Amino acid sequence: MNPTRLVARLQVRTHPLAAGVTSHSMQLRKVGMTALKEPAASQKAMHLLIEEALSALAANIQAEQKVDAKMNDVRKNRITLKKPKLMKQQAHRMDYGKAKTASTEEANNLKSLALKASVAQRQKALEEETAAAKKAAREARAKVRAAINSSGSVRPFSLFIQKAVSGRKGGSNVTALAAQWKALSEDQKQQYRVQAKKNLATRNATRLRLKANSAVKNKYALFIKNNFAAAYEAAKKTNSTPRGTFRAASAAVAKKYKSQ
Repeated sequence: MNPTRLVARLQVRTHPLAAGVTSHSMQLRKVGMTALKEPAASQKAMHLLIEEALSALAANIQAEQKVDAKMNDVRKNRITLKKPKLMKQQAHRMDYGKAKTASTEEANNLKSLALKASVAQRQKALEEETAAAKKAAREARAKVRAAINSSGSVRPFSLFIQKAVSGRKGGSNVTALAAQWKALSEDQKQQYRVQAKKNLATRNATRLRLKANSAVKNKYALFIKNNFAAAYEAAKKTNSTPRGTFRAASAAVAKKYKSQ
């Protein structure tokens, strides 16, 4: 039998641990060839050498398997040791994310509340300012009416009624007062007419005074009202657009007002 074939057959059949070990076939082949080179080696000696080589090879395989098993155990232990740490880190990340989300929502809620409070505060301030302006306007109108009415009545019959009911308690009968007015002579009525004319003159003077005071407060507006039309017509000659004409007229009126 060819020694090379014998070595290959023994590799597969004679040792069960060597079956399927393809990675060490070259090593077995070298052992077989070494045994064949011995001049005094018999078939039995060759078999013994091959058996010893296979036994050594099987021991090496077992040792490698043990080492692999230990390495697998080490890897598993590492994974087992790392897993709680990873889970803890993941839980920490989740808690941090939840806390960050909650803080962001809280900050947004605070911003929204602050914005609402600011809007409400501004609205309240605007309402108070509007109410104060309306109150000031009412008071100003009441002062104007009081100043105008301080002159007294401007009708003779009204003056007669005021004089007739002054000092009385309770209501007054207008029909009876009208009959009394008709019963008066022309000289008696003339006294009331003269007083009514005086009151009317006083009232007109008061109105003119109030109007003059209002004009003083709006002096610039009154000046523009009286001079803007002429300035606009003059600005038309040097400007081709309405916008430029308006600007030139406004500047001319302002310069004329400051030069006074």
